[in-house]
Formats: sequence, structure tokens, C-alpha cells
Amino acid sequence: MWYDNTNFDAARAAAGKGGQRVKQRLKTIALCVMVLAVVVFAVFAVTYRLDMLPDVSHPVQPAQTTVPRTTYVEKQTRDYLPTDAVVRPVGRTLYYDNVRWFSLSGCGAEFSCVADWAQLTLTVAQSYAVVRNHRPRVAVFVNGTLADERILDSAEETIEIDLSDIEGEAVVKLIKLTESMYSCVGLTGIRVYAAADVTPTPQPDMLLEFIGDSITAGYGLDATSAYGQFSTRTENYMGTYAYLTGEALGAESYAVAYSGYGVLSAYTDNGVIRPDYVLSKRYNKTLTNLILPAEVSDEWTFTSLRPTMIVINLGTNDASYCYTAERRAAFVTAYRNLLVQVRMCNPGVPIICVLGDMNNSLYPYITQAAAEYQAETGDPLVTCTSLSFEMERLGSTTDGHPNRDSNALAAQTLTTFLWQTALSLQ
Repeated sequence: MWYDNTNFDAARAAAGKGGQRVKQRLKTIALCVMVLAVVVFAVFAVTYRLDMLPDVSHPVQPAQTTVPRTTYVEKQTRDYLPTDAVVRPVGRTLYYDNVRWFSLSGCGAEFSCVADWAQLTLTVAQSYAVVRNHRPRVAVFVNGTLADERILDSAEETIEIDLSDIEGEAVVKLIKLTESMYSCVGLTGIRVYAAADVTPTPQPDMLLEFIGDSITAGYGLDATSAYGQFSTRTENYMGTYAYLTGEALGAESYAVAYSGYGVLSAYTDNGVIRPDYVLSKRYNKTLTNLILPAEVSDEWTFTSLRPTMIVINLGTNDASYCYTAERRAAFVTAYRNLLVQVRMCNPGVPIICVLGDMNNSLYPYITQAAAEYQAETGDPLVTCTSLSFEMERLGSTTDGHPNRDSNALAAQTLTTFLWQTALSLQ
């Protein structure tokens, strides 16, 4: 059989061309599918992203951030009564009838403020004869530096303190420099020019209470002669061994001190006992020389203020009476009873019994009284030491009292003793 090769070749060529067309169509279809897939993916992605966008019809509010702002408060004159919310009482004080009263040496008030100036208005109690030589003396400190010191010659006086140079807080402290026997002072008001309120300062870390006589009160310390007449104008608690000891220890101090007072008897120049002027009769009092109504007590409660240590310096005036064995035995009993009284009022507080050399003849009987008291009570927090003022070498002031140099020496002795011995009793 014969085949026509020409027709076969033509057919094969035609079949090849058809296959190419099929392949081309398949490629076109595949490309279209890919494009469609890309389009679908793109639409899905755009739709998803749009769903994630916030609803512009209800726009999201931005988070509120609190930015601290400094509110400017204009300075103004501010007036205060010396309440416990405004001042910290220094030592023993009595707040009565809107007045902060104080009479003991070293007592007063303290507050802090940020101000251009401060005014302290003071009044003097009129319950005693206000004679020129017995008027009270006060001092004002700003951040520990003496800013004002004066005799209150008027029934009411205002002390103005410039605080404009103080950067930041100023601590203003007012204390009485003269003893309780002759006067009582009242703080009636405080005025400041400031943008913020006056506030009381915190309690001191250490507080010393001194119990004594004219030596502790600073009798005649500022006198120019040892032969002058006594005056509160020359009495200055700041110069005493008591105040200087407190300063050396970084402590606040005040004194229950009365000139001429003793343990058994006050000073006597005729050998007759004077039992009415003894410290045991005054120790429990907040102040003196202030007439109060019957419903107001001047008794000190011993609850609002707790001393770190108590120093008793008594016996100098008793020596003028206790020059026989019988009287010295009575002195020992009276001193022992005083220790009982002080301990009952101040449980757990170390008591240091001292005596200086203005007349220290009764010091052996003080140590005897302390030993007997400890034997009876088992109280380990009582100790004794003798103070040397070296008055023969350093000199004296009015009526033979120790001068500033003598007090400074005694303060060194007592400070060393308190650091080495008394503080270990706590």
C-alpha cells in the first residue's frame, strides 16, 4: 500500500501548530488565575486593614496625662494663735485663754515657716509687782542663731524678725532667759508674711531638764561687777552650765530653777530654817506668777514631755543651814524624798545629782542620799558627780555666783560625764 508522505507531513505540521495554541491558552489561563489570586488577596488585605482602622464617626480621645502644675500662691499677712497646731511648746508651757504662758528658764515656743518676716507679740503677766529690776528677758533664735534678745519693759511688746535672707524654711524659737520667780510671759500671737502656713517643729531628739537654784538660773551672769545689785537684766540662762551642756550635746534644755531655794531649807543668813522655799514645792508646777481661775490647774502633768536626762543641782543654799550633824541628817532624808518625787514623775529617766563649788560642803551627803535611795528602791538610774567651777581662778559675779567662764568650765565637766556615764544608763 502506498502512502502519500506529503499529506502526512502536512498533517503533522498542523497537529504541531494546534499543540502550541493549546499550550499558549493554558499559559494565558494560568496567568489569569494568578492575577485573580493576587487581586483577591489584595482586596482581602485592604478590607482587613480598613477594619482595623478606628471608627472615624466616633473618634478615639487621646489618653489624659496629668501634668503637674505649680500653683502660685500670693504672699500675704497671716495671723495665728499659738496653739499646738501652730507651735511646739518648748519645755513647760500652759495654753490658756488663747495665750501660751511660760515662766521657767529656757521655756517658750518654736515654729517653722517660709516667710519674709515674722512678728511675735508677747505679754507680761501682771500678777506680780513689775519692778524694773525684775522684768523678764527673752531671746529669739532663727535656725539656731540668736536674732533678738531683750528685756520686756512694757506690758505688751511685739518682736519683729527679718527672714528675707533665709532661703527656704526658717525655724523660729522663743525662750525665756530669766527665772520663774520674778515673771511669767505669754505669747499672744504670731504674724508672718508668707505664702504658706506656720507649722510646729518636731520634738527634739534629746531633752535635758535641770533642777536647781540661782546658779542654774544664770544669776548675775551679765553683770559687770561682782558687787552690783541683783537684777533680771543681768540674769541669762544662755550663759549657764545647763544651757551650754545642752548645746554641747545637741540637746534642748530648760530649768526648774529658783534663786535661794534648797532641798531642806532655802538660804538663810540667821541659821533659822526656811522650809517654804524648797524645790519639792515647785517641781510639779508648770509655771508661777500667773493668777488662774480655780478650774484651771497649773500642775504639770509630765505626760506631754519626757526628758532624756534630769540633772539636779541643789544643796548650795542648804549649806547655810545644815552645819550640824542633825541638820545634815535631815538634809539626807529630804534629798532622798526629792529623788522619790522626781522618779515618780519621770519613770525610767536617768537622774544625775551634781553640786558645784560655790559651796559644795554637802556633796558627801548627796552621795549618801543617792546611795540610800538606791538601796531602798533598787533604782539603777541614779548617779552623782561633783562640778568644779574654779571660781577662785576664773572669778565670780553678783553675790559670789560663778561667772561665764566658770559656767563654761562646769559645762565641759558635765558634758564629758554625761557622755561617758549617764548616757550608758539609758
